[in-house]
Amino acid sequence: MTGASGVPQTIHCVLVLGYGVTGRAVAAYCVRNGIAAFVSEAGELLDADRAWLQENGISFEECGNTDRGLADADAVVLSPGVSSEHSVVRTARARCTPVLSELEFAAHVAVRRTTIAVTGTNGKGSTVSLIAAMLGEADVRSCVCGNIGTPYIAVADHLNDVDVVVIEASSFQLAQCSTFRPDVAVLTNLSPDHIRRHGSMAAYREAKARLFHRQRPSDVAVFPEAWRDRFPEGAARRVTYDEATLDIRFHRWPEHERMNLMAALAACRAVAPRISASDLDPDFLLAALAEPFRMEVVGAIDGVLIINDSKSTNAASAVAALRAVDGSCVLLLGGYSKGAGYDALAREVLSSNLRAVVVFGAAATEFERLLAGDGVSLIRVDTVEQAIVAGLGRARPGDALLFSPACSSFDQYADYADRGRTFNRLIAERNGFSPRFQDTTR
Repeated sequence: MTGASGVPQTIHCVLVLGYGVTGRAVAAYCVRNGIAAFVSEAGELLDADRAWLQENGISFEECGNTDRGLADADAVVLSPGVSSEHSVVRTARARCTPVLSELEFAAHVAVRRTTIAVTGTNGKGSTVSLIAAMLGEADVRSCVCGNIGTPYIAVADHLNDVDVVVIEASSFQLAQCSTFRPDVAVLTNLSPDHIRRHGSMAAYREAKARLFHRQRPSDVAVFPEAWRDRFPEGAARRVTYDEATLDIRFHRWPEHERMNLMAALAACRAVAPRISASDLDPDFLLAALAEPFRMEVVGAIDGVLIINDSKSTNAASAVAALRAVDGSCVLLLGGYSKGAGYDALAREVLSSNLRAVVVFGAAATEFERLLAGDGVSLIRVDTVEQAIVAGLGRARPGDALLFSPACSSFDQYADYADRGRTFNRLIAERNGFSPRFQDTTR
């Protein structure tokens, strides 16, 4: 039996489709709470995963997805990487078996708490971190989860000491949602990204819009002014954030971080109106923003500042990184192309104070085409290691070497973190390297 939302009122058995970080968290929740599960993984399982599933009595299949797990399932729970048009998903719908994103599953089984969900092309993680920091300063207990690292379902049964759940929601997750409803929904910004997955910018926008679809008049939706009227979905009270006035203490922050700060402040005030901009501590909030591979100052080599922005996986994030660096720099671009937004990046490159641009990886040809013949000193290599060597060869003392790839990492690495760790290791192995821990670019 299903409720009005289409989610089963009681779930006894789930088919877990996809067994990455999210799938593991869903299976672990099921084990902790006596829910039967069947795991279906398209690839080959790790030996450790296979052993854990067997130890916990969970049936599974690997190296391909079939309908086997649907026989007893009350619901199918999707990992974010699984398309909503997957053949097993279509079969489940034909059998009237509910198909849930991990966000929906977690929201259904979790103890009811106020939820703030943040989406956008860039700035999601920073905004979520700022929200949690501000709430903590106001003695509001929060828990951060979602696309930022820990799946919502991993904390769904550990919320007794939590007042507010703060969720970073990706377009992949939201595209799978039809019932998810946060109390406060935040859009940081929107620019072309993940077009290969969604098919078009319109479909990408629609995925983000699902965050607002089911909101009620008692809920709050937070937007940048430019996007407010382009998201008519939902019935929430609408708030714009980017016309707020910030204390002069924040004027040294890069523009994109000030935007994230204002979005976070609007979200916090929706649940704790006593929070005031005048009470914010810039240094405390800067510490909350620190995250690996996001404008991370690694150190210096012969007077060249090394900045690791491996988390830059789209054009808009690389544009923001360029704007945040003072003085001349050498930019390292490359990886697996997202297929959109690079014309704007090319314009930014042409207007920036760049010593050179080094392109690498699968997207090198595309970047060469975009940047050739416009007065940009362009170097093409194959790998990140070669890009570092070429970039340092062009940089001069006082310059920055900015590793802001503007692409996903999947041509050569498991993810942006794997790419970022590799970059840091290669830098640390260079002669003349000295670590530097104070981030002067923020």
